[in-house]
Amino acid sequence: MEKREITGVQGQVNNIEVIFKEYYGSLCYFASQFLKNEEVIEDLVQDVFIALLEKKMLFQSEVHLKNFLYLSIRNSCLNYIRSTRSKERYIASLAHEEQTEDLEESIILTEIHRELAAAVEKLPEECRKVFQLCYFQGLDNERAAQELGLSVNTVKAQKARGKKILRENLKDIFPLLMLLNPLF
Repeated sequence: MEKREITGVQGQVNNIEVIFKEYYGSLCYFASQFLKNEEVIEDLVQDVFIALLEKKMLFQSEVHLKNFLYLSIRNSCLNYIRSTRSKERYIASLAHEEQTEDLEESIILTEIHRELAAAVEKLPEECRKVFQLCYFQGLDNERAAQELGLSVNTVKAQKARGKKILRENLKDIFPLLMLLNPLF
């Protein structure tokens, strides 16, 4: 390492660009010993340089600066790992709670969906196609009309016809459908 002045009055870093160019690659490599995500590694290394720049830290020598950089990267990586594990554990616990609490609701929704799908399959062919495009694939009336080669008014009429038939065929579960889906 060539000798050059990196610190100014009272040991303050005064040439951050030189330090960045010299240490950035090495610090990224060092961080890759802890993490595998290149974007995260680059972000952590940049954060250390930003902290160095913002805090205007004082160093007695370049060795102290180097120690600061490597220790900062190591700590940042370990904190990131700790944070990621905590988030994963928290998300897993939430997912488990939701699964437990929502099991009944999930069964009910599955049964309603099964009955609705069976009722949709019984619709007249053109009505079923319109219904599937508009409600299951989320197409608007114009796109559905283009896809089926129909007029927009025909699509609207087929949707209304499909709703009416489904209301009649699903009258036993219609109140539940109203709560779950404003479609009806």
